[in-house]
Amino acid sequence: MRGLITNGKGNIQLVNDIPLPKISDYTAIVKTLACGICNGTDMKLVDGHLHGHDTYPAILGHESVGEIVELGKRVRNLHCGDRILRTKVIDTGNYASLYGGFTEYGLAFDYKAMVEDGVPVDQDLISQQIVPPTIEPAEAVMLITLKEVCSAWHRLGFYAGARVAVAGDGPVGVALGHLAKLMGASFVAICGHHTDRLERAAKWGADLIVNTRCANFEEEIKKRCDSLDFFVDGVGRCELISQGLALIKNEGVIGLYGIGIETNKSVRWYAGPYNWKLQAVQFPIATLEAEVHDQVLDYVQSGKLILQDYVTHVYPVEEYKTAFDMVLARKGMKVVLSF
Repeated sequence: MRGLITNGKGNIQLVNDIPLPKISDYTAIVKTLACGICNGTDMKLVDGHLHGHDTYPAILGHESVGEIVELGKRVRNLHCGDRILRTKVIDTGNYASLYGGFTEYGLAFDYKAMVEDGVPVDQDLISQQIVPPTIEPAEAVMLITLKEVCSAWHRLGFYAGARVAVAGDGPVGVALGHLAKLMGASFVAICGHHTDRLERAAKWGADLIVNTRCANFEEEIKKRCDSLDFFVDGVGRCELISQGLALIKNEGVIGLYGIGIETNKSVRWYAGPYNWKLQAVQFPIATLEAEVHDQVLDYVQSGKLILQDYVTHVYPVEEYKTAFDMVLARKGMKVVLSF
């Protein structure tokens, strides 16, 4: 079958020699409908900088949605026609795979049936959840990012009334601000240097947007509030962490979401109060992601979150070069490939 692979040296290829997934008792075959390009994981895989992964060539993609077309004989909680998130391709021998979302077909696992029958199961599979057919596939992929972000806020101990700042105006950064507002934040500030993205953040409720090419984020926030309860670095830069330390209150929380590759920079640890908390939420926990599934769907179905606003570009998989160039150029928000 066809799929997108990388050698970890900047190259991306559309190949047609990936073996079709094999059905088993508790799995279902899923035809991929769409998969989003992750500005973090996918791009780090392409350039060879994804922490903990050094096996290439590798299949790209983890933000996939597909339709179930065949069921294993012990599957009882999934049905043909169901649309499901995070389809998975197992390492094929020729190609390594984290999820393998950018392939024509993948696997869904009946997690509930496996647990009920006492079959050993990888907890990561619980994040393969069904989405309503009323949501367009190319838009449904954004649910994955939103659930990761929502679960990150829960892990950080978010509470209503909190004062929040987010560094970064990519899909994750803007979503962090958007969801914080929906969850009851009293103040949300977002910084970045992409005017169109910052304007979206303001439209979705951010109280303060700062273009860092024109103004100092730290100074602008201090004009609006004395201190922050939460500061999240959605980029992965030491300087941003230093700014956050200068802004948070005593016992405040610094969250690390962005995956940076800086190795020769230092953080100004003395800039913060005496007591504060630092927590990395760079990789989602599947069980927590599953727990917020209904919460995020409720935001979407009630009209509080409009997925179409996030998914700005959709290309057929054959136009993958154009799509990845869009991401590299930081144009638009979420870029999706359809199959």
